[in-house]
Amino acid sequence: MRIVQVLHGWPAPKMGGTGLYVDALARELAAQGHVVAIAAPGPGTETSRVSIEAGVETWQIATPTMRRWRDTWDQSNGAWSKWMGEWSPDVAHFHHLSGFPLSMVAESSCRTILTLHDYAVPCARGQLVTADLTPCEGPSPIRCSTCLGPALKSGPLAAAVGRILKRTPSIYKAARRHIERAPARPHPDVADRIRTAELALEAADVLLSPSADLARRFAGLGLRAPELTRLPLLNRPAAPSPKTSSGPVRFLFASSIIPTKGPDRVIEAFSKLKGSATLTVAGHAPPFDGHPGFGEATKRLADTLPGVEWLGAIPSAEVPAIMSNHDVLVLPSIWPENSPLVVREATAAGMRVIASKVGGVSELDPEATLVESSEDLLQAMQSAVVQGRQRRPTVEWPTVQAHTETLLTDVYR
Repeated sequence: MRIVQVLHGWPAPKMGGTGLYVDALARELAAQGHVVAIAAPGPGTETSRVSIEAGVETWQIATPTMRRWRDTWDQSNGAWSKWMGEWSPDVAHFHHLSGFPLSMVAESSCRTILTLHDYAVPCARGQLVTADLTPCEGPSPIRCSTCLGPALKSGPLAAAVGRILKRTPSIYKAARRHIERAPARPHPDVADRIRTAELALEAADVLLSPSADLARRFAGLGLRAPELTRLPLLNRPAAPSPKTSSGPVRFLFASSIIPTKGPDRVIEAFSKLKGSATLTVAGHAPPFDGHPGFGEATKRLADTLPGVEWLGAIPSAEVPAIMSNHDVLVLPSIWPENSPLVVREATAAGMRVIASKVGGVSELDPEATLVESSEDLLQAMQSAVVQGRQRRPTVEWPTVQAHTETLLTDVYR
């Protein structure tokens, strides 16, 4: 078969857990003899093949320059249809449409699969969390127009002003508050995006979700409910530490350093713990709209506390070794996480898990301690300190090979 995996950036392993999954899936498909490509948005007007590795071609599809907010989801220029006509895939498996037009699924002239790794199709912010980090009830013209106020007014001049304002965070935040508190009126582009997102979901031949939680939320929003797919473990499992061991309890936060993942909440709770414990913070710190300098501020906070080690971004291949030296994974996200790769890795390594009650983590680890508030988080971490360095039974996950066979047999064909 000729199969293309569609992702929001290149190289795939740099695109978070979704990118790591796509890279592993593409390599396994190629190893089984299929002709495989990864397609990502690219700058300029020319579509080009940028690499071929392990039998997997990577193509950057020509994407127009984005000058307005509308261009982030509605800027089809025929490059995708032209590439499909030339490369001629049998299956197009979409994983992320950021940087591409939402109409891309409907414009595909082959069997289409759309896996929902987050909420980026119906939600322009991707996580069902508003600009001020409060949970969102779901897309609507009024809610989205209010949440996206500054972006809707974007253009070359507005972008230049925004860059200047971001150099002074206090002024930037004040300007955002002023715009967001203006009387809410539905913006016509927002209504168009909501309709286009619904059409994209309906256009896919198969719609998949790694968690039942996301499927329920889509159904509750009146959107097409996806079928469930169980994602594999990508790295080899970490060698589990002994079930009991002396010394301080070793906490680990391993995810993106962004507000919705809650690294600042973990560090704050750690600072209040009584007893012997350490905390390691690992992850890259990408820009996050409305919160300039969040990564730097979080690192400064961590640097003030004894017992906290800041690793920053680490290669995925090093995660198992890090997990083998830790006891408890902490992931108190404020957005409804779908199916975090890091939780699968932690359970395979025998780590205990403290995570948000919101989202699909409880499906991955029924034994996880689930928290809602900062007080819950502190209590859960304190209980882990009292419990000591105890391990839990490891959890087995599908291999990449088994998962690929399931896709080939039950989905792609």
